[in-house]
Amino acid sequence: MTDLLRVEHVERHFGGLRALNGVDLAVATRERLAVIGPNGAGKTTLFNVIAGELSPTSGRVLLGGEDVTRRRPDQRAVRGLGRTFQKNNLFLGLSVFENVRLAVQRRHGVSWNAFSPAASHRTVMAETTEQLDTVRLRDRAGATVRELSYGEQRQLEVAVALACRPRLLLLDEPTAGMSPAETVGMIDLVKGLPPDLTLLIIEHDMDVVFALADRIVVLHHGEVLAEGRPEEVRKNPRVMAVYLGTDVTASGLVGADGVKLADCHSLADLVGGPPIEGERGALGP
Repeated sequence: MTDLLRVEHVERHFGGLRALNGVDLAVATRERLAVIGPNGAGKTTLFNVIAGELSPTSGRVLLGGEDVTRRRPDQRAVRGLGRTFQKNNLFLGLSVFENVRLAVQRRHGVSWNAFSPAASHRTVMAETTEQLDTVRLRDRAGATVRELSYGEQRQLEVAVALACRPRLLLLDEPTAGMSPAETVGMIDLVKGLPPDLTLLIIEHDMDVVFALADRIVVLHHGEVLAEGRPEEVRKNPRVMAVYLGTDVTASGLVGADGVKLADCHSLADLVGGPPIEGERGALGP
């Protein structure tokens, strides 16, 4: 498969701090790639550079083969880049339907008044309903956003992003702050997204990562530490060492307090049990 996104030798400095230090990353068309790493690894900075919220100090970002390094976020959106955020970015006083409809209108360049062609209204209404079906919120279409649960608001933000018909969707911690039941629901929702949609995901919940990702990239101190399929990354001793504050010795993993972690054979063991099973990214044979 061809690469839809390429990040080439990207650096981003904040004064003397190198938040990104020569990052190279590629996401193939239709791939679902997760970026993980401890706090301060540079994950959000990388997302902001890819989305155009931050300019890199050096390096390039290519989308569909086009150099978009100096393009604004709205210009990248037109070229097929969508994004959700760690914190919801919704109109709380408008209805669920209206939030999605505004995004659909923006893409079509349609105003909503009596002088707009009726056909354009029908198209916008149909596409809005389609996106609400995708995120399972059609029965909440008339509710205001502030009436929704936190998990439902996160679902709605995905619908707003999808309304722009992206080729590549950046999901920034899609399950952050969710209950276990809401997390399972979001995993199912993401798995059900169109298979031709390419995903780049930041996520701290390793069960979610293992359930969704085709491939994982690990950042540490602004650099790519490791990358590979989930079953490779979960057993990588360097990843376990830096991601969880352990050291690798000849006798195995040792915690920061010097206690040997004798029974830990993979990242999944250390973060609390087996991964959530699923069709995509399952870690079974």
